Amino acid sequence: METTARRPGRPSDPRIDEQLLRGTQDLLVEQGYERLTMDAVAQRCGASKATIYRRWPSKAALVVAAAAAALQAPDVPDTGDLRTDLLECGRAYLQREGRDSQILAAVMSASRYDPALRDAAQHALGAPFGNLFEQVLSRAVDREGVSAVVDVPTLAQVFPAIAYQQVAAQGRLITEQDVVRVVDGVLLPALAAQATFAAGARR
Repeated sequence: METTARRPGRPSDPRIDEQLLRGTQDLLVEQGYERLTMDAVAQRCGASKATIYRRWPSKAALVVAAAAAALQAPDVPDTGDLRTDLLECGRAYLQREGRDSQILAAVMSASRYDPALRDAAQHALGAPFGNLFEQVLSRAVDREGVSAVVDVPTLAQVFPAIAYQQVAAQGRLITEQDVVRVVDGVLLPALAAQATFAAGARR
């Protein structure tokens, strides 16, 4: 009879995970990434550093996990209208004043100077949100008559790149006006231009 191999040690307790992530979020808001330490998280949560390191191998990994727990991407929109779906993708980046926006700002600002944090944040935070645009644009190519020559991966990165620049470099939150400006002024015109170019090339 085949059995599933069990990892050594006691199984992870979700309650402890949640407590550690919550404590890390609080310290990010209070102190920022640079001043946050594993010792401070351990003290805040009444845990040992060994407990933390069993779950996350580094400060960057812990902070990104804490941010990802607070900032989860929504489902891919599918309203039947391309513009509306793109607007909904952009609205996923809206961060009202408050705790979640402070967590995001702390991570994004620090990631400019910390390659390990930047790479981890891109994988855990950036990719799920950027995937919203890629799936909507890919679907438009498949079923909405948008030309198959459209460079979906590049267009899908336009809004995330603008959002990162605005939040990380300028310290400004994404607004509804930003969403409409990029969708109506960049993405939809780019789709139309690529489709026109493709049609001309086929003549």
